Amino acid sequence: MPRGWLLIVIFMLILGNTGCGNDVLDGKEIVKVSIECADVCKNVKPYSFKDTDVVSFETADELNVFKRAITGAKVIKGEVDYGVFFYMQLALNDGLQKKYVLNIADEDGRSGLLVDTDNGKGYIISDNLTGELKAIIW
Repeated sequence: MPRGWLLIVIFMLILGNTGCGNDVLDGKEIVKVSIECADVCKNVKPYSFKDTDVVSFETADELNVFKRAITGAKVIKGEVDYGVFFYMQLALNDGLQKKYVLNIADEDGRSGLLVDTDNGKGYIISDNLTGELKAIIW
């Protein structure tokens, strides 16, 4: 194989391994998502979580929306100032639990926010995936 082709193949392999998304899930699969209504959520009128403060999502379609939103979210550079809509607990296929802040407002024009509670790193969720999350959460 000519040297130029070898460099192209190596470059393609590197791109394939890094991917376009973030490493929030570290290649693991989500088996359950639970969201707990926090301060901002409880102040939204009308309050959507009538009988409980915690709602779980386990269907393949719901989990797929969460996975796409999380893995496609873009890192926010610098500090993030925010109120908390939801605490989100992810149960992963290896038994690991991860906790995040998830801000999805029940109004148009606001992008979703994901914040890792362990390291404070913030991520912005695309508008189309914010809409999909809003549809299943609210």
